[in-house]
Amino acid sequence: MQLSFAQEISRENKKQIKVQEEEIKVNEEMLVSGVKGLTRIKNRLEKDKSKKRISKTEIERKEKIIRSVEARLTDLESKITKQKSELVAFKKSLDIKVEEKEVVEVKEVVAKEETSDLKEQEEKLKLAKEKLAQEIKASEEAYAKQQEELRKKNAELTKLNNKIQAEKKAIQDKKIAENREKIMEYEDDISVNEEILISGREGLKRKKDKLEAAKIDGSLSKESIARRTSVIERIEKRLNKIEREIESKKDAIKKLKGA
Repeated sequence: MQLSFAQEISRENKKQIKVQEEEIKVNEEMLVSGVKGLTRIKNRLEKDKSKKRISKTEIERKEKIIRSVEARLTDLESKITKQKSELVAFKKSLDIKVEEKEVVEVKEVVAKEETSDLKEQEEKLKLAKEKLAQEIKASEEAYAKQQEELRKKNAELTKLNNKIQAEKKAIQDKKIAENREKIMEYEDDISVNEEILISGREGLKRKKDKLEAAKIDGSLSKESIARRTSVIERIEKRLNKIEREIESKKDAIKKLKGA
């Protein structure tokens, strides 16, 4: 009776370990796909900038996208590290032998992407600071001049009809600006998700092809096939969710443009 109880506990622990390992694999696949997508965004931006076929506003938008992707990848990397630590601790608590080796493949990919642009970022920062100082000075002078002009115009704006028309225009402009800002946010989110989706679909196809090949040559056990199939299904669900988010935001953009 005691042996049967121990076996039941062992099966439950084995199931929990399997679930944790599959979740780690899914997140690692999403991280690698995200890094590839980030590289494509950076390369396209640098190409557009070198050919001077992109405006300052578009550059700022794309740089905002890059920062957003980097933040999401950093969060996901931290989550993976935490999951691995929890898994190791759980195995040790069960007296399961754990190989103490560093798993740095994904970290190295991310670090390489970050450090490759370090010098360029430092140079950009220096130029941006100089430009900002000039812009601040020009802005202060323009502001002082604008204030003087506004004081002069204020004396002329005495008629009630003019005040009403100005208020109506301000309300209309605010609504247009709010819609435009929201559209830009949705477009940025769509751009990020489309890059991740492209890389994710590519990675998913590779995994499916490898699994089918393994099934044919019989190099994997039934348990290994089942585990890999489970990972593939979870990745596919995650990618389908991203695809639905993209379509949802596209619909929202249509509504805002029609408002």
